[in-house]
Amino acid sequence: MSVDTEAEPMQIPRPVEPITKPKGLGIYRTGHVALFSPDPAASAEYAVSHLGFQHAGHDDEGRYYLAGHGPDAYSLVYTPGVSGLETISYIVTDDAAFEEAASMLAEAGVDFTRNDEVSQFRPGPTLSFRTPAGHPIELRTGFVPDVPVAASTRRPSVAPAPIASDHVVLRTVDMDGEIEYVRTNLGLMESSQIQLPDASPLMAFFRGSKLYHCMALARAEVNGLHHVQFTVKDAAAVLEASEVMTKNDVEILWGPVRHGPGHNVAIYFRDHVGHILEFSSEEMTILDDENYSPTHWSVTDPRSADEWGTFPPESFK
Repeated sequence: MSVDTEAEPMQIPRPVEPITKPKGLGIYRTGHVALFSPDPAASAEYAVSHLGFQHAGHDDEGRYYLAGHGPDAYSLVYTPGVSGLETISYIVTDDAAFEEAASMLAEAGVDFTRNDEVSQFRPGPTLSFRTPAGHPIELRTGFVPDVPVAASTRRPSVAPAPIASDHVVLRTVDMDGEIEYVRTNLGLMESSQIQLPDASPLMAFFRGSKLYHCMALARAEVNGLHHVQFTVKDAAAVLEASEVMTKNDVEILWGPVRHGPGHNVAIYFRDHVGHILEFSSEEMTILDDENYSPTHWSVTDPRSADEWGTFPPESFK
C-alpha cells in the first residue's frame, strides 16, 4: 500500500451499496505465484534460509518450487528470467468450474492457452491468459478449504513460517479499465477502495471467496507487480518473523503495520531478486456477500495505510 499525504483527522470509511456477486471465472483463492529470477537456485536458497520457505524441488526448465507450511505442494516459484511476475495461479473449485471457465474465456474471445500436460509440478490442466493491463493469470484446480488456508493449518513451531499466498498487488495504469475487467471478466468481488480526493481509485481490493482480497490493483505509471503476500498463522507470527529476519540481515521495508482495508497485520521486505514480499495475518473475512457493502477509504485517512500511524517509506513505492 502506498500513501504520500500527511496524516489528517480520522474519517469514517464510507460504505456503498451491496453488490451482486458476479459469475465470472469461479476463482476461489490464490494458489501460487511465480517470479522471474536471474538465478532461481540462489533465490530459492535465500527464500529457505532467510524467509522460512521449504524446498519442494526443481524441474528441467530451471524452475525452483518452494512450499510454505500449509497444505499446498508449493506457494512460490522462481523461473529463469530477469525479474518481475511470471504468473499468478488462482484455484477454481473443481473440474466442472475449470471447464466452465475455459468455455467462458472462449466465448468472450480471450486469447488463452490450455495446457493438459500432467507432471510432478502440474497435477492437472491449466488455463493461462493476460488481463488488458498484461497481468498474467493462470487457472487450475487445487485445495479448496471451507475456511482460509491459514485457519486450516496448525501453528508452525518455527519462524518465519509462511503458510500460503493469499493475495498479490498489481501496479496498474488504467485503473478504471482494469477494475471493470476484474469485476466482470474475472468475476472477483470488490471489498474496498482507497480513493484520491477526487474520488478516483488509488487502490482497489478484490476477493474470490471469504478472504478480503486475493488481488489488489494500485494506481501506477507502469503496469506490473507491486508485491506478493504470504500469510503467517497470527499476529504473533508476524512479529516473530520480523525479529528473526532482522537478526538474519533481512531489511524490513515497512512494518509491523495494521492496515485499515483488510485489517491485516503486516511486514514488507525484499527477496533475493528485489521483489517486494509481504508476510501478514488476521486478514478480514467476509461471510455474507449479498449484504456486504464495499468500503471507500479516503487517502487522507491515516488508517488507510496503518491504523498504528506509520506511512510507507519511499523504498516501498
